[in-house]
Amino acid sequence: MATGSRAALRRALPGVGVAVAIAAFVRLVYAPWYGNYDVRYALLWARDILHGHTPDYEAAFAPTPHPLSIAWSVIGLPFGDSGGSVMVIVALLGLGALVWILFRLGQELFSPWVGAIAALVVLTRPAIMRDALLGYQDVPFAALVIGAVLLEARKPRRGTAVLVCLGLAGLLRPEAWVLSGVYVLYLWRDATPRQRWKLVALAAAAPLIWAFTDLLVTGDPLHSLHGTADLAEENGRRRKVVQVPRWTAQYLGFTLREALIVGVPIGLVFAWLYRRREAALPVAVIVLMLAVFAIGPIFGLPLIGRYVRTPAELMTLFFGLAVAGWMLLPPGRERTWWTAIAALCVLVFAVFIPKNVSLLRGLHTRVVREGAFYRSLHAATRAPRVRAAFKLCAPLSTADHRPVPYLRYWLHGDPNTVNTVEKHKAPFGRVLVLPRSSPVTRRFYQSNFPHVRAPTGYVQIYANRSWRALATPACATRPPS
Repeated sequence: MATGSRAALRRALPGVGVAVAIAAFVRLVYAPWYGNYDVRYALLWARDILHGHTPDYEAAFAPTPHPLSIAWSVIGLPFGDSGGSVMVIVALLGLGALVWILFRLGQELFSPWVGAIAALVVLTRPAIMRDALLGYQDVPFAALVIGAVLLEARKPRRGTAVLVCLGLAGLLRPEAWVLSGVYVLYLWRDATPRQRWKLVALAAAAPLIWAFTDLLVTGDPLHSLHGTADLAEENGRRRKVVQVPRWTAQYLGFTLREALIVGVPIGLVFAWLYRRREAALPVAVIVLMLAVFAIGPIFGLPLIGRYVRTPAELMTLFFGLAVAGWMLLPPGRERTWWTAIAALCVLVFAVFIPKNVSLLRGLHTRVVREGAFYRSLHAATRAPRVRAAFKLCAPLSTADHRPVPYLRYWLHGDPNTVNTVEKHKAPFGRVLVLPRSSPVTRRFYQSNFPHVRAPTGYVQIYANRSWRALATPACATRPPS
């Protein structure tokens, strides 16, 4: 047993090393720290649970609660105000793991060159890098799903290990539930009755855990479905079935970029002609995940680009085939033709490298700008008068919903102690934090700058270039020195 464990550890070390190296490199280049809105809420809800509070899943504009994201946010809590930065590092490790897993999948199904090209492409896609820099759970979700595909590719009909991977993914995004269900049907015929019970239990675990947590917190086992649909309607997001074809194509193109829009179909043709059996598994997963995306609007769910990231990442394998598939062919006319086609794909890819580099640099600009926005907001929460007013007179109100989870986290507030007056979701609290018109806030909000005036009688207790805090006279006391 010990020998087997050591051998497994040795096999895992290269992947761990690559994941850590990629995470460290991206962290060094971009220095992300604040985490996106969903990450901050996951941290809040993890803290609420540990402190014995009921998480405010039903707060105005609250995102969908993802059980595994909330669970692993416990990692960030000991780091206090830096918890968001820790969770971003977790997402960057997920990006590193995704790149390694995709390489191994390409190697397993086709060749090391195909895997290496796919991995390089994923690492350099601006949309995927953006998700990782902001800490979105979609990055580790993709690593888990593609990890399950790799396990199945190595040992067909593996069963338990694949379902465990998909089960964990299913606590981040519900698309994995469908993959688990279809996989159980695939295994059903050759399984014994006892094995069937086990397979069904494994496939059902994630949706049942998710429904149970929703029921426990809100009394509605389908709160995540209803809440996501309601929030999509509130924010005016796309969620019509007739919009599916256009936005599926547009989101895939946005993720993969121009060169792959040309190369992936070529790789699919190569797979059909020469590697049909090996390509069947990733193609099946791509089709299933895009089908789930397509039927989402039937249930009121929005069409969001992040929802097609995983199938797009699997598609990079076929760009790898378009570029390196010729190496799999014996010498002859067909190999010569496919070598020429590969050269064309490489040329198109090279033509768009400057644009891709510009987009990646643009991400750095975004991280710097948004970092300045949240850093100035964080400075407001460190002001003694703001903290004293919040402690005395919570709830605190904001002009819009975006600062809410950050303020509550940094002020160590309990559920429902920070709200927003946006769309009249809550009345004005006795403490307000409002944005000032500055280069930082104008760049962040752009045309959506929230113009909110404090009620008569409020006095200013703190201001910096981007934010000001106001309170009623009774709450505007100075903290003891």
